[in-house]
Amino acid sequence: MKIKINIISFLLFITIGQITYGQKTFSYQEDFKKVLAQTKDPKNKLSYPKLLNRFKVNDTTLTDFEVLALLIGFTDKPDYKPYDDLKIEREIYELNEEKKYQEGLNKANIFLKTHPVSVKTLFEKSYSFYKLGQKDSAQFYAYQGQRIFSAMYFSGNGKTKETPTFSLGPADGQDYIRKFVGAKIGKMGSGSDKNGNFLDILEAKFEDGETLILYFIIQHATDKLFIKKIIEEELNKPKEKKKDR
Repeated sequence: MKIKINIISFLLFITIGQITYGQKTFSYQEDFKKVLAQTKDPKNKLSYPKLLNRFKVNDTTLTDFEVLALLIGFTDKPDYKPYDDLKIEREIYELNEEKKYQEGLNKANIFLKTHPVSVKTLFEKSYSFYKLGQKDSAQFYAYQGQRIFSAMYFSGNGKTKETPTFSLGPADGQDYIRKFVGAKIGKMGSGSDKNGNFLDILEAKFEDGETLILYFIIQHATDKLFIKKIIEEELNKPKEKKKDR
């Protein structure tokens, strides 16, 4: 069964031009650390600042692999706090739900300064602009969101544990299913691949009654959470009194 992609996403996907950089496949286990190292090298074509500058201006020559490298590069930034960030992303969403579009836009602008590849925030910013009657701006940021989804699809089709889809945060897989795959969320669970990498396991439910289980790899997000817990535990440890010699 092939993943069903809504028509707008599909047209963007086939017109973007997937691969020109030379990387035709992606293996999380083999490639994640290699790509991350390249994003840290200012002389490399995959340097994070270089990719981010191109992404921000909607450079259409960016490949899916390069956008994926941008996402990977962001996982090393101090502002990358995937579980903490869920609260702010939700607040932006709720402002739009309450029809407070300008407030939602303002909050999205602030958050995107430090989280430029938050796919949920990019779509919420697009929606705020749309409801405020600024269609060109809405399209500009919707395109960025779609580029991230296309990069996620490039990373793996998500249909098996061996081909999981890269997800920057623990909720991005849900947005991917709703906006890119064009389905509703069914059952949700978690597991791991053969290498022990953490997976979100989500059920996509289509209007015709068909369902599809999709796997999203978020080991990098759980690593951040684990490191944070270790730091907090160390800070909260009672200080030992120094013994007199």
